[in-house]
Amino acid sequence: MSTARKSLQLSFFTMGSRVLGLIRDRFQAVLFGTGEIASAWEVAYMLPNMLRNLLAEGVLSQAFIPIYAEAQGVSAERAARASGVVLVFLFFALSMIVLAGVLMFPWLLPIINKGQPNTAMLIELAQILFVFILFASLAAVLMGMQQSHQHYLIPALGPILLNLVFIAGYLGLFWQNADGPSAARQLAWIVVIGGFLQLALQVGWVVYKGWTPHLNLDWRNPALKKVLLLMAPAVLGASMFQLNQLMDILIASWFIPYEVGAIPALRYAHRLIQLPTGIIGVAIATVILPTLSRTLRQADEQQESRSEFTTAIQFSLFLTVPASLGLFILGDDIIRVIYYGGKWDTSSTTETWQALFYFSLGVPFFSLSKILTSSFYAWQDTKSPVRIMMAMVLLNMVLNVILVGPLAQGGIALSTVISSIGSVILQLLWIRRRGLHVDAGRFRRFIGRALTLWILMALLLWLWSLVATPWITTLAIPGGWALFPGNPVQYRAILIVLPAVIIAGPAYLAGAWLLGLEELQAIVRMLPWQRFWRRSVH
Repeated sequence: MSTARKSLQLSFFTMGSRVLGLIRDRFQAVLFGTGEIASAWEVAYMLPNMLRNLLAEGVLSQAFIPIYAEAQGVSAERAARASGVVLVFLFFALSMIVLAGVLMFPWLLPIINKGQPNTAMLIELAQILFVFILFASLAAVLMGMQQSHQHYLIPALGPILLNLVFIAGYLGLFWQNADGPSAARQLAWIVVIGGFLQLALQVGWVVYKGWTPHLNLDWRNPALKKVLLLMAPAVLGASMFQLNQLMDILIASWFIPYEVGAIPALRYAHRLIQLPTGIIGVAIATVILPTLSRTLRQADEQQESRSEFTTAIQFSLFLTVPASLGLFILGDDIIRVIYYGGKWDTSSTTETWQALFYFSLGVPFFSLSKILTSSFYAWQDTKSPVRIMMAMVLLNMVLNVILVGPLAQGGIALSTVISSIGSVILQLLWIRRRGLHVDAGRFRRFIGRALTLWILMALLLWLWSLVATPWITTLAIPGGWALFPGNPVQYRAILIVLPAVIIAGPAYLAGAWLLGLEELQAIVRMLPWQRFWRRSVH
C-alpha cells in the first residue's frame, strides 16, 4: 500500500480524534472561557502534555520503531523481549519523573505563574494531571509495536477514546452544573482515567494479536541500549521544542497583563492549527518512517526513497496550504463557530484571533517539520535535529522578547512561525547533504500547478469574506435569532464559515482535477465508489 494511501487512511482516523478534540475544546471554552480558571487549567494540562508530545507522540515512538523492526526481522521472541525491557524501564523511569514533578510543583509553579491568584489551584491540578504521562508513554510503546506490524487502526483509536472520555466528563459536569475550581478538579481526574483506558485498549489489542511483550529486567538487552542511545540526543532536541512552549507561556505570563487571558488564547489558537498539522503531518510522518527506515539503507532502493520522500512533501503541501488559507482568511469566524458561548465572550475571541492570525501562516511548515524529522530518524540520526532545534530555540526566544511588546500573544505566535520556517529550511539542507532530496522535476511541476490553485482558492475565500461578512453581520430573520437555540453571534459565524467550506472545498478539488494533480488521484483511488467502479468495469 502506498504512502499516500496509508497516510490518508490514518488521516481519517486522526481527523475523527481531532474533531472530537474540537468538541472537547468547545465544552472547555464554554465552561472556563479565557479567565483565571482557564489559565490555571491550560498551564497544568500543558505540563504532562509537554512530556506526552516529547515521548508518546515524539522521540520515544520514533526511536523505538526502527529498533523493534530490527529485532522483529531476527525473530518474534527477540522482538517480544525488546519491547518488554523497554516497557519495564519506562515504567520505573516515568514513575520517578511523576513523583519528582508532584513534589517540585509547589516550588516551581509559582515562578512560572508569577504569583498570580490562581497559583494554589494550578499546583493542585498539575499534581493530579502529571500522572497521565505514565499511561500515555507506555501506550506509545505499544502503538509503536503495532505500527511496526503495519497496523495503524488501534493506535489511531487511542486518542479517540481519550477524547470520548473527556467529552463524557464535560457532559457530567454540565449535568451537575459544576463550576469553578471544583469542575477543574473533577476534570483532572477524568483525564487520568482516560489515560488509563487508552493504555488498556493498546494492551488488549497487542495481546489479542499475539505480540505480547515479554516483560523483563535485562538492562543489558541491546535493544534497550539502542533505544536509549537514539532517544538521548533526540530527547534533547525535542525538549528544545518543549522549551519553546514553556518560554511562550513564561513570556505571556510575565509580559502580558493577566486579565488579557493570553495563555488560554495561545493554547486555543494552537489547538486549531493542530487540526491540520496533526491530521496530515503526524499521519504522513508515521507512515513514511518504516518505509524510509527500510529503503535508505539499501543502495538499490534509493530511487524509491526519493519517490516516497517527494510524495510525502507534496501530499503535505497539497492538504495543509488550503487549511492555512482558510484559517488565515476566516479564522475569527472559525473561532466564533467553535468556541463562542457560555463564559467565552467577544474578548476571548479577539485575544485568540490575535494569536491564530499568525499561527495560521505556519501550518504547512509545522506539518513539513514533522515529516522531515522522521527522515532523520529513518537514518537513526538524532543528533542533527538537535543542532537545528537548538538554533531555532535561541531564535524563538529572541523574537519572543522583541515581538511580544508590539503584538502581545500575536508576537509569540509569529515567533513560533518564523522559527518553524527556519527549521524546515535547515532540515531540507541537512537532508540533501545526506543524499536524500525531492525529485526536482516532479516537484517543480507540482508547485507550478498547485501555486495557481492556491492563489485562486485564496481569492475565492477572500471575496466570499468580503461580500458575505457585512451582509450576514446585519442579517435579521422573521422572529429573530430566538427561533434557533444558541447564540446569534455563533450562528452568524456559521453562516459565513459553512458556505465557504461548501464552496471552496469542491472548488479546490475540481481545480486539482483540472490541473491533473496526482495527489487528488491518490485520494480518488481510496474512495469506495472508485473501487466499485473498477470492479464493475472488470
